[in-house]
Amino acid sequence: MAALGTSGSVRGGKLGGDDGEYTAPAEFPLVSTREQFTDDGKLKAEYTETEYETVGDWQSNRTNDDTELVIFVHGWSLGETDARDAAYTCQIGLEANEYDQFTVGFTWDADMGDGIGWSEGVAIAEQNGPKLAQWVVDHNDSGGLPVRILGHSLGAKVAVETMASLHEREREDAVESIALLGGAIGDSVVEVDETYGESIKYATASFDNFHKDDDVVLGTAFSAAEWTEAVGEKGVQSPEDAPGNYADYDVTAAVADHNSYYEPGEGCLPAVVETFQ
Repeated sequence: MAALGTSGSVRGGKLGGDDGEYTAPAEFPLVSTREQFTDDGKLKAEYTETEYETVGDWQSNRTNDDTELVIFVHGWSLGETDARDAAYTCQIGLEANEYDQFTVGFTWDADMGDGIGWSEGVAIAEQNGPKLAQWVVDHNDSGGLPVRILGHSLGAKVAVETMASLHEREREDAVESIALLGGAIGDSVVEVDETYGESIKYATASFDNFHKDDDVVLGTAFSAAEWTEAVGEKGVQSPEDAPGNYADYDVTAAVADHNSYYEPGEGCLPAVVETFQ
């Protein structure tokens, strides 16, 4: 099965296209949980369920004019270098749309071993939700900038698990907004009475889903793995059952392929930025 988020190769490939192949500075700021998981998707004994580290140069990349922070969560099979490049690519795309705010990446073990399967990738993504939630809590409690989360492909799983963890901790409106870009999660799990509906409703002010109805990666690889349609392909299954702060955006015409949602000039970041207003 092709890798969701990279379509069979790192950050590119015929099935999912590419994101423009921009190269980030070596010190681009990241929240990292790298090397915390085994190839079979288990948390290593020496790490806690909420442990993370910050890497890169957080000081030089932030300006006094920044009023909020965007954290970009990548999809399956990206190594740390490609994850950094993807977050930097997103930053370039946001800046091209006159959104010049502090942007960082969240990098997780999406490429553990040559034999990692979809189920292991999902398991690792799921366990990264409490880790990103802990970073949000620590960031908020230390007086940090308001946070927006962008989750691409399987990064959507990390994002909704983050919301679930924040809701469990009773951290209402912990983030300003969540945006899913080609989200590789089921089209019903965001509904109020389903897995993530209640946490979406309470843990974020705004939840926006950007979907592409001819996303080949989601329409083939995801559907084959999960036996359901992805929210990143068709939007929420039953719109009448979506949380009140949930909105779908059909970006089929704007987005070339699965890896182009956040690509400068070819993705849907203009529409994403509009939701930030």
